[in-house]
Amino acid sequence: MNTSQHRPAQKGVRAWALVLVPAIAVLLAWIGIAQPSAQPARAASLHVDVVNLNSEINPSTARFLQQAIATAASDGSQALVIVIDTPGGDLDSMKQITQAELTSTVPIITYVYPPGARAASAGAFVALSAPLAAMAPTTRIGASSPVSSTGSNLDSTLLKKIESDLVAQITGTQNRYGRNATLAARMVTDAASYDDQTALREHIVDLGARSLPELLQSADGHRITLSPGHSVVLHTAGAALTTLSPGLFDALYSFLLDPNVVFLLFIVALIGIYLEISHPGAIVPGVVGGIALILFLLGAGSLSPNWTGLLLMGLALILLVLDIRLPSHGILTVGAVISLVVGSLLFFNSDQVEHGPGVNPWIVYLMAAVVGLLSLLLVSIVVRAQRQRRPSGIESMIGSRAVTITPLTPSGRVKYCGEDWAASLVEPYSSLDEGCEVTIVAVEGLRLYVRPSQSPALSADHRSTIPPSEKEDSQWETLSL
Repeated sequence: MNTSQHRPAQKGVRAWALVLVPAIAVLLAWIGIAQPSAQPARAASLHVDVVNLNSEINPSTARFLQQAIATAASDGSQALVIVIDTPGGDLDSMKQITQAELTSTVPIITYVYPPGARAASAGAFVALSAPLAAMAPTTRIGASSPVSSTGSNLDSTLLKKIESDLVAQITGTQNRYGRNATLAARMVTDAASYDDQTALREHIVDLGARSLPELLQSADGHRITLSPGHSVVLHTAGAALTTLSPGLFDALYSFLLDPNVVFLLFIVALIGIYLEISHPGAIVPGVVGGIALILFLLGAGSLSPNWTGLLLMGLALILLVLDIRLPSHGILTVGAVISLVVGSLLFFNSDQVEHGPGVNPWIVYLMAAVVGLLSLLLVSIVVRAQRQRRPSGIESMIGSRAVTITPLTPSGRVKYCGEDWAASLVEPYSSLDEGCEVTIVAVEGLRLYVRPSQSPALSADHRSTIPPSEKEDSQWETLSL
C-alpha cells in the first residue's frame, strides 16, 4: 500500500487536532466567564430568591453563592434565602462567601433547614454572616474549631493563629448584627455546638421557623443592616419563592475541583503527551492529552496549589521523554516517578487547612507506578528494537551471495538480487568461471568486490602466495566503505 496516499489525510487530522484543542480551551473559558450559573425567571411580582447550600463549602459553592447574591441583587428580589445543611469546608471559600454576604446590597436570610440539618464548622460562619439568621427545629450550629482536611489536629502555633483570626471574624459579625458574640466565639475556641432552642434563647441566631413560608412570615417587617448607616425593612410575607439552581458549568466545575480528579487529569495529560512525543503522528494521544491538560489547569487554578510542585510534575514528563532518547536504561524513569510523587503531594497537599482537602496519597503512588511501568515497557521495546535492528543499504550487502554471469578475470559481471552488477575478485584470486557463487566482501560505488564462496584449486605458484585466512578477511575488510 502506498503510504504517500495517507499523508494528506494525516495532515488533515493533525490540522483538525491543532484547531480542536484551542477551540475547547476557548469554549471552556467562555462558559466560565459568560454563562451565569444562577438564572431564575424574571419575576414581576413580589418574590424571594432561594438557594441551597447542601454540600461541602469549596471554590465551586463559593462561586455559585457569589453569583446567586449578584442575581438576587439585580432581579428585584426582596431577599435571598440561603438554606444551609453543610458539614463545613475550606477557609478560603468560606471567607469569599462571608465577604459577599457582608457586602451584599440585597437582604440575606440564612436558614438552617430541614429538621436534622446542621451549619457546622465553616457553615456556621456562613449562617451568622447574614443580617438575619434562622434555624428550623432539631437543627444545630457550631463546632467551628479549625482542623486539617483529614480531621487531624493542627500544630499549636498554627492553631492559635487561625483561631485568633476566626474569633475576631465571628465576634465582629455578631456585634454588627447585635447577636451573642461570646457564645459564638466558643464555637471556635471550644468547638461548641448549639441546638436551635439554645441558639434562639441565647440570641446566637434571630429566628426559628418550621418551613420557608413561616420564615418569610416571621421575617416580614424586620429592619436589618446591610452596611454601616444603611438599613432596610423586609417585605417578605406572601412573597413567591424563586429557586436559583446551579448550571451545567457549575456541575462540571464542582467535579473538576476534586483534587483526585484534577490529579488523574494530569496523569492522562502526561501519558497522552508522552506517547505523542514517543510516537510522533499518533494524533489521538496528543489530542486527548491536550484536552486533559486544559481541564487540569482549569481545576488546578481554583485549588490555590503550590506551583513549585507543578514544576516537579513537569520535570517528570521531561525525564520520561529523555529516557526514550538517551541510553539510561530506565534510570531517568525512576527519577521521573520520584519527581511525580514529590511534586504531586507538594502541589496538592502543601496547605490543606486553608484550601481544603488534598489528593489521596495512595492514588498518587498507584498512578506513579502505572506511569513508571509504562515508561519502562516503552524503553525495553526501544532497546530491543535497537539490538535487533537489521543492517540496511551497503551494510546489508556485505556477506551476501551472488552468481557470476560472466567470467571474472579478475573483473566481470555478477547477478545480485536479480540485478546485474560489475564485480572484481579480491586478491589472491585472479579468475573465476561463469556460474560460480561468490561472496560480497566490499562495495565501492556500483562495483562489488567478491571472493569465491568455495575456494577453487590453485596452482602451486599461487598457493605459496596465499596468506592465512585471517589475513584474507582483514585485507578484504579494508575495502569496505
